[in-house]
Amino acid sequence: MASTARLESDSLLKHGVLMIVLGTAICGLGSLMVRPIHEQLGYVAAAMLLSAELLISLLTMGLRGIGRLPRRVTTAYIAIGLLMVCYVAISAVQGGSFEMPLVGLLGGLVALYWASRYIALASSFPAYSPQAIGLCALAAANSSFGVILATRTGLGKMGVVTMAGCYLILLGVQIYLTAVVLHREGFRERAFERQ
Repeated sequence: MASTARLESDSLLKHGVLMIVLGTAICGLGSLMVRPIHEQLGYVAAAMLLSAELLISLLTMGLRGIGRLPRRVTTAYIAIGLLMVCYVAISAVQGGSFEMPLVGLLGGLVALYWASRYIALASSFPAYSPQAIGLCALAAANSSFGVILATRTGLGKMGVVTMAGCYLILLGVQIYLTAVVLHREGFRERAFERQ
């Protein structure tokens, strides 16, 4: 268990730093989008960075922790993700615009993915421990923010990009601090095993 916690914390530490860097880059793109000539280029670049982050998370972290979740929780996260996509599509059609708010949708999917990772991490602690409660609270906050980010179709492109960038920075800090907590728990378990 201690070696698993250490591997998990090392992986989370790298992802936290990556998120902070990508969030800063996306916020920089938001600043670049102030000039109308760069608006579309900044939006596409932000969508590509969010797609890369989601792909990196899925490939490196994988769905290994999701397998520990109860089937109902996994089904709920998939259903929420599909509902977000449908809501955004219907809102775009009703608004007369066939342009999908891709950055918001990708940001929402990133939030849902990391919320599910927090739930998977929380399941490795005793049910009512402070760590499990804290991780579940982070999962709830990220799920809520993901839905808000994905469904805010009234924001302009620059607003969505800036909001997604700020969210990634916040998420990176959360992941980094979660890695520190897991590392501390692994250290505590190794000290207990030596006694």
